Amino acid sequence: MLYLQKQASQGCRKGKRDCVYPDPPMAKGSTSSNTSKEATSTSQEASPESSIDDVEDLERESKLESIPDEEEPLEHSPRYPQSAKGLYRERTASAVTLPKMGNRQNSETPSLEGTKSSSPAISTGTSVSFTTTIQTSDATLQPSLNRPEWSHLHKDIQYHLGYFCENITHFSYGMPNDPDSFFKSTLPSLAVREGNDALLYAVVGFSAYHSTLRHAHGKVEDFLGYYNKSVMMLLSSLKRRDGPNLPTLLTMLQLATIEEYLGDWVNLSGHQKAALQILTQLFTPETIVQSPISALLTWYIRFDVFVAMMGGFETALSREWFVSAVEASKEKVEDTPDELSWRIEAQATTLRLISMDMSLLYAKSARGEILAESYAKEYDRISRQLSEWKNRLDPAITDSNYLVTDFQYKQPLTDDDIVDPYKPGSLYRPPLFSTTILLMEWHSIIIMHKSRQEGYALQQEPSNELRQLALTACEMFETLQRWPETPTGALITVQACLAIACLFIPRDQKYHMWMRRRYASLEAAGYIFPLTMRARMAELFRDPSCNQWWLPHDEGLFPVLRNIRAFTGVHSDNPFGKTQQTEALREISAIFSNMRIDSEDSPSPREPIGIGTTGSVKGKGFQGRN
Repeated sequence: MLYLQKQASQGCRKGKRDCVYPDPPMAKGSTSSNTSKEATSTSQEASPESSIDDVEDLERESKLESIPDEEEPLEHSPRYPQSAKGLYRERTASAVTLPKMGNRQNSETPSLEGTKSSSPAISTGTSVSFTTTIQTSDATLQPSLNRPEWSHLHKDIQYHLGYFCENITHFSYGMPNDPDSFFKSTLPSLAVREGNDALLYAVVGFSAYHSTLRHAHGKVEDFLGYYNKSVMMLLSSLKRRDGPNLPTLLTMLQLATIEEYLGDWVNLSGHQKAALQILTQLFTPETIVQSPISALLTWYIRFDVFVAMMGGFETALSREWFVSAVEASKEKVEDTPDELSWRIEAQATTLRLISMDMSLLYAKSARGEILAESYAKEYDRISRQLSEWKNRLDPAITDSNYLVTDFQYKQPLTDDDIVDPYKPGSLYRPPLFSTTILLMEWHSIIIMHKSRQEGYALQQEPSNELRQLALTACEMFETLQRWPETPTGALITVQACLAIACLFIPRDQKYHMWMRRRYASLEAAGYIFPLTMRARMAELFRDPSCNQWWLPHDEGLFPVLRNIRAFTGVHSDNPFGKTQQTEALREISAIFSNMRIDSEDSPSPREPIGIGTTGSVKGKGFQGRN
């Protein structure tokens, strides 16, 4: 069932408030004491209990707007009053017939088939028709240097859309590349279309989140209002059984992006799973790459790989989707050989395919579904692919003429520095800046891969190669942080590189404090780390205060950031109920279950479960999770 349906049936908790999602609308004549039936759950997920008080709780919730009935005009529409009538007007577009849903990707994917509850589900028992805005000839879907028309929207919405276009980049979405200008042009253009209000509020909420952090006296409510309205409108759409469509898919992905920033990786995975069902109903691996909004596949894949790598399970999308993305980007290179952005994209999609293979291998290992000999063979194959990717990068995207070699802004290094960020060789100027990001992504992936190998050897310290890779990653991050021309959001894109490197650098106060300052700077930019991450780093740094904030005496913890962290961190209840996957993701099992952090010097990987060994994690105050 969809993530939002689950929340609708039981609600979730965030910060010091309840995020309560209402029950589905009751049939006429029903009383409020009737409870809705639960949709059929997957074998991996527990069925959450419904609350008969959800609607009443929602009405009492001061921060969340009540959902209007279908016949009601929507209050607080983003459009001026004269536009409110058309809020729920059916979009004009060609009808698309969906095939029967009989080929779900795997048992991990939540299914909508056979749903017979009153929850807002999409019926998939038979072919259905719906309207969609996917048209190749549609000018809205074509890259444009001009802003979309939004003068019909309220002033506050206009302000945040303007902020979005001026300050939000594809890097802000964790994407190293955007050859079709999807995030810069297409996404806001689709958001301002009449009828796409849930998407509009999600995009505006993301913009407002960043804008709020820029102001010393910003308030959490400045972005929460938009975020909550988007969620409520999405729920309303699901209640009406509007059918799978592009705006709903994009809304889910935008909400997942916000959840990632808030450090709520479990709810992120919920939006990701919901988006998966719509994605695979709207498209096939072949049709998605031929559409004018093919970038949404790479957007989804990023979440898919991210969740799989952190949780230690395979990607939800099958390999053919990843292969299709690689082949399509290579065809683009053949068609437009002078377009550097597509050459970069071809390298990026190839790296994602390798990451997908890694997640599958690690998942099989964790479940004990692969023999040690087979594991070693596949591990070596992936190792060769990673090495070849780096050594065979397209020369056009590593042109030394674009390397930054002039560091006029250079500041003298101090005793607090652990790397020299002014070494030339890894930082490229536009139009090749994305190559810099890709190289850092490669570093994070190779570090993770090599750490798995050393885990089987039970070494007490990482190899010199692994430690050097980690320090190089730190050096590249610091280079980006100090370069005056680093694009907005670029550091967010490579935060994972820094996080994995942290586990393999020398363990002393100097290195720890350097890392803590980088974590603080990332959170100040809006990327909040999950509670589990903070707890494990507090153990690694041997300072419990890191659970509250990275720096002593709350240095750099300005009021709005404190409030955002309080909102996201006080409660961490899981709206799904505990499942193997959600708990693995919450505990970031793929990373921390293989690490022993009791050493005074370096982390000691242990042999992971799945190769015939059940290990235990030693260490003061640390309990390993499988």
